Amino acid sequence: MPLGVEDRLWEITWKGQLAALLDIVTPKPGNVHRYRDHPDTRLVHFAASIARLGQPLYQAAYRGAASSKSTEAPHVALGELMENAVRACMAPHGKNTLLGTILLLCPLAAAAGYIASRPSVSAKMLREALSRILHATTVEDAIALVDALQVAKPGGSTPRTPAWTERQQAFDFQSPRVIEAIQRNKYTLLDYLALAASYDAVAEEYATDFDYIFDGLYPQLIRFLDRCATIECAVLATYIWALSERPDTFIQRKVGVEAAGEVTTRARVLYAKMLHTPETQWLEVSKPFDEYLHSQGSALNPGTTADLLSAAIYVALLVGDITRIL
Repeated sequence: MPLGVEDRLWEITWKGQLAALLDIVTPKPGNVHRYRDHPDTRLVHFAASIARLGQPLYQAAYRGAASSKSTEAPHVALGELMENAVRACMAPHGKNTLLGTILLLCPLAAAAGYIASRPSVSAKMLREALSRILHATTVEDAIALVDALQVAKPGGSTPRTPAWTERQQAFDFQSPRVIEAIQRNKYTLLDYLALAASYDAVAEEYATDFDYIFDGLYPQLIRFLDRCATIECAVLATYIWALSERPDTFIQRKVGVEAAGEVTTRARVLYAKMLHTPETQWLEVSKPFDEYLHSQGSALNPGTTADLLSAAIYVALLVGDITRIL
């Protein structure tokens, strides 16, 4: 029996939570996973946050569906949705566990809701809906996002390099006058995140309609899903591939470009080895890399890469590319 729109909204919700769960439980080197905790954050903290993520994702999907009935631009109050999600996910423990994931999954949920009445969904349709959602953001959305960032207090110093301009400084979420600057310049949420696109990969996705997720990570995940016997192996391989392709911007902001480059170099070596190793041994051959990344606590945690991967998993779930879990 075909699903009704309401059923699809709930499906969009649990698939978002499942995407986050599949990402966190897979033993991805450097991240918290089922075999590893960080000194200040444990797997149970992520699990509690993911449990609280359901309501915000449903709200996003519901607003997306409601906006599809109008001929106007699909404004879903995306900033408010993300602020609500941050507060909900931090409520059980006060820890910022899912900020990057929230910034990526909320607009995807709204986009999926926007096309929920259609009989089938493709990645192309989802991305077109996402683009409409992102380009309909407002000044109020940007202000709500700043509120969310101030609540979450994301780790990783904001770069203070020659490329860091006075304009970017004025729009730093930690600046006491950032709200005033947003209002004066009439910056939408999309405008605001564009300022960070050069040093934050999540912000860069907003500037490109999620280009890396749809054209990079998602196709690579599908290739590994076709090859691997389990989704866990596909997620692990896609993650190592992503780290081998480009440096993690979270590591860059925390400990610098050189350290992030070294992580990428080691990931490239591991990825080449995995391609010539049976997938049943991938977890074992990735353990030394995991040990290296955890040797400095959470300093070398490729957190942004994990956030991007969770979004790619969500896309695969939404369009029906993942039909089995084990």
